[in-house]
Amino acid sequence: MDILTQLLTPNSSLTNTLHTLFHLPDTGGPLLFLAPMAGFTNAPMRRLSSAHGAALTYTEMTNDVGLLHDSDKTWHVLETFEDEGPVVAHLYGSEPATLAEAAAKVEATGRFAAIDLNAGCPVHKITANGAGAALVKDPQRIRDILAAMRRAVRLPLTIKTRLGPHPDKVMIFEILAASEAAGADALALHGRFTSQGHGGAVQLDLLAEVKSRARIPIIGNGGVCAAHDAWRMFRETGVDAVMIARAAIGNPWIFEEILAGLASGEEPPAHDRTRGDTRRALSEIRETLEAHMAAELALLRRIRERYALPRHVIDADEALATTFRCHLFRYLHGLKGSSHVRGRLHELHTLADIRAAVASCLEREAAYRSAAPWLQEREQGI
Repeated sequence: MDILTQLLTPNSSLTNTLHTLFHLPDTGGPLLFLAPMAGFTNAPMRRLSSAHGAALTYTEMTNDVGLLHDSDKTWHVLETFEDEGPVVAHLYGSEPATLAEAAAKVEATGRFAAIDLNAGCPVHKITANGAGAALVKDPQRIRDILAAMRRAVRLPLTIKTRLGPHPDKVMIFEILAASEAAGADALALHGRFTSQGHGGAVQLDLLAEVKSRARIPIIGNGGVCAAHDAWRMFRETGVDAVMIARAAIGNPWIFEEILAGLASGEEPPAHDRTRGDTRRALSEIRETLEAHMAAELALLRRIRERYALPRHVIDADEALATTFRCHLFRYLHGLKGSSHVRGRLHELHTLADIRAAVASCLEREAAYRSAAPWLQEREQGI
């Protein structure tokens, strides 16, 4: 029985630990998680991802000190919807004591399935303070932080990290040992080095070696944009779950599409990254966009009700138009008229502006499809 067949077998030994750890339903298939992404993985995106097949989702990166100071701006990041599925609180910092105290405060909310330590963000303003990817240089500090957090919380404790600072300095095996010794329950590994940022080759060979040495579940991350990428990661590394990041922005369908692509156990076709998915029904795109925007608006209103805000705040619709731009062009990617919308993002100031731009793009795409018989046959309700 090969790795992929095992992953698709109910109660597989490769998935049992994660199912138990996060209280996930056993669907008999591989586990796909939504990765934490600053500015993106808020409650609306997590809810949509869960609805389309993500077994577990992560919050945006959240600062430990801000939580301890009861900063409304920081606690906003951890706001959740009651119906969004199991969520992991993703924290960052550099001091064991403050991270442990922050983890305890997060656990006390009763809203999260686990606490996760960020030890992989390469952004300078994070690493400059000794947090994020700066920690990969210091496995002992990672051990101290996780040990302190472990003493402070009863929830599952996990870590998300990288292979090392750069290809000449592989640190992941020391990080794995430190994490296990400190009592971490699982490790999510972005198969790139800090120096690579979010581009370049994912080192599946090193990911496989980490998995072979680990005594805790390993979650693979990096470069997964379609079923073929997930198939390769599962097959070549044996990881216990696959985490999807940027490819899920404006594309909550990716989880169900990957699960469908893996269902046969055979190698899915390679994905053409130069094109968007022009096969999806335009009605489905429109409905999902509307659902996402409605959820964003609901979240904004909830935040304004629950937290102290400055006297002068912009209208909720205008705030939504500003924050939703980063999602919008990803939803429309590959459609006729999407480049025009992207060029006008700075002009979209209200919900009405966004709806008008979306309608224009979808109308252009509909006209294109009607002139292309092979696309028209695939369209299921424009």
